[in-house]
Amino acid sequence: MNPAAQASETAASPPTGQSRFTGKQLWALMILGVLAGFNMVDRGLLALNLEAIKLELNASDTQMSIAAGIGFFLFNALAGIPLARLADRSSRRNIIAIGFGFYSAIMGVIGMVTSFAGLLASRILLGVGEASGNAPSSAMVNDLVPPRNRRMALAGMRVGSAIVVFGMMSGLGIVSDTYGWRASFYILALPAAILVPLLLFTVPEPARETDAKGKPIGPVSLRDAWARWRHSPAFLLVLGGFAMAMVTLQANSTWAAAFLARVRELSPAEIGFLSGLSRGPALLIGSLLGAWITDRFARADHRWRFWVPGVMLMLGTPMELTYLLADSYWVWMPAYLLTGILIMGSQASVVAICMDVSGVGLRATGLAFALLLSNLIADLIGPTIIGIMNDTIFVSHGTHALRYSMGIVSCAAALGGLMIVIAARFETERTRSG
Repeated sequence: MNPAAQASETAASPPTGQSRFTGKQLWALMILGVLAGFNMVDRGLLALNLEAIKLELNASDTQMSIAAGIGFFLFNALAGIPLARLADRSSRRNIIAIGFGFYSAIMGVIGMVTSFAGLLASRILLGVGEASGNAPSSAMVNDLVPPRNRRMALAGMRVGSAIVVFGMMSGLGIVSDTYGWRASFYILALPAAILVPLLLFTVPEPARETDAKGKPIGPVSLRDAWARWRHSPAFLLVLGGFAMAMVTLQANSTWAAAFLARVRELSPAEIGFLSGLSRGPALLIGSLLGAWITDRFARADHRWRFWVPGVMLMLGTPMELTYLLADSYWVWMPAYLLTGILIMGSQASVVAICMDVSGVGLRATGLAFALLLSNLIADLIGPTIIGIMNDTIFVSHGTHALRYSMGIVSCAAALGGLMIVIAARFETERTRSG
């Protein structure tokens, strides 16, 4: 890159003491949030069209679960590591742009599959494409804004993503009903034609972190990274806490609709209302409120970066238990919303602290390892544990088995929160660099 271009790119890096977001930062966060939202729509879109795809491809429930679950999440997690390494060494913006273009192309390919083998291969490639926008996007936000605004920036990006998901799922549902499931995948592939150029030509690559002397941080090998991480109790505790929190989040989210139908005896329309129009805003409120409190109090004491998300997760477990076990609507319904605010709303601050304790030069890589661990434990194991408990130790409770199996799994969030709170005791100057 020539000196003039380098100066232009570096100009996007914010001064450390900056207290407000600039117009360029807000624009970049909006673009990144929209891209992240489109990256998440495919999960709901497959679920929305699952029955139609299954019938047309003559697939079994087991095959469809593989395509929707392990076929996607495993390769998404595994691909995240090399892509994060690349993002820590080269242009994060370009990796996100190329990955989103690839992801969108595969969305179009899914609309053309004629067999389960083709669907599974496409889902695997889709997982690889989506991985380019996970850790690299969060790490780019880490470079884009100063530490005092970082949680709010990540939460704001998540709000933008959620708005995209809510809007697109409504529209794509109508498209599927009117024109068939294939048309919805074709349409989801089109926004890349606009969004990729917008990212490349209107969002500068922010400057990377520097050392105490103002020199750019050089690449860190995985061997050096592991040597640093295994001697960092803060990193190990946060990594474990993140995974435990995701066990509760993913497992109970997977079974939430079944619980509301079996135990609360709600109709699909009522479940959709609670999931979208009720818990959706609760998630957004929790994300913004948790991030605002964390950023505000962390200016006086850096340990608040651990304490706020940790306490939110610990408080989320009794709220989840109340939602599961209470019979009165006026008791379980507020608890249901508070669970969304506390457990789901803590995630922006948890992601930020994962990058903090990863260390300079390893923000994307450290977060990718956290996502890999959470995917392996939460996405692949968490929902299965609930199903096994339903069919074994709680089978005598019939439809109410979910109360107890989901209640046991909800305790993982409290354990994760406790681990993150304890991690604050091991804070060092390195963890403060974020």
